[in-house]
Amino acid sequence: MHATLLALMMAAAAGTPWQAIAPGAERLRLDDPRLELFRFDLEKYRPEVVVPGPANPRSASALRAETGAVAAVNGGFFDEKWRSLGMRIARGKTLIGLRPRVDWGVLMVRRGRAQIVHSKEFRPDPTIEEAIQVGPRLLAAGQPMRLKPQSARRTAVALDREGRYLTLVLADAPTSAQRVAETLAELGFDAALMFDGGPSTQLSLELGEVKLTLMGGYAVPDALIIKRR
Repeated sequence: MHATLLALMMAAAAGTPWQAIAPGAERLRLDDPRLELFRFDLEKYRPEVVVPGPANPRSASALRAETGAVAAVNGGFFDEKWRSLGMRIARGKTLIGLRPRVDWGVLMVRRGRAQIVHSKEFRPDPTIEEAIQVGPRLLAAGQPMRLKPQSARRTAVALDREGRYLTLVLADAPTSAQRVAETLAELGFDAALMFDGGPSTQLSLELGEVKLTLMGGYAVPDALIIKRR
């Protein structure tokens, strides 16, 4: 039996492995692979895409503090001039259009629910409040994608089938993308999307008694933040 699945089954037998850290927010820590997961009820929390842009890149910790968010993670890819690559929608406004012909996914938020679709399945909709295009997708319909062998620090986002709960995923040490995908599938997630990894990877969270900051190698031009409603 897979070591991660066995560990989760043992934890479940002793009680849920998720730890409540605030109303509508929970934390899960895994040792193999070493992951931190923070799950947010979207009826109590609101994800927002923030794009400070190439002229004013910001760290996740700076953005969290400046916006009053409870959490912030780095966002998508960007070029050598710090320009974001792929679509970014913030507060209903399309800041950057869809990047075509890429095997990426799109995280969308609308009407208090989140959804991840492949780039080719994305359709413009005025009800979309927030969106970020990046990749690859880690899960689709609960199944791990077949991913290229690669190991790096990582952030990702994972969703339940109804899209009511959004989970930030952090691997603070080099970790196989395939292993992350398989672990998220074992945990019962329905969809997941990997954000920019390596030195871009960073997360800042302050909620309840939990304070966590993972610094990246540099500031980034866009991010996903989580705010209380």
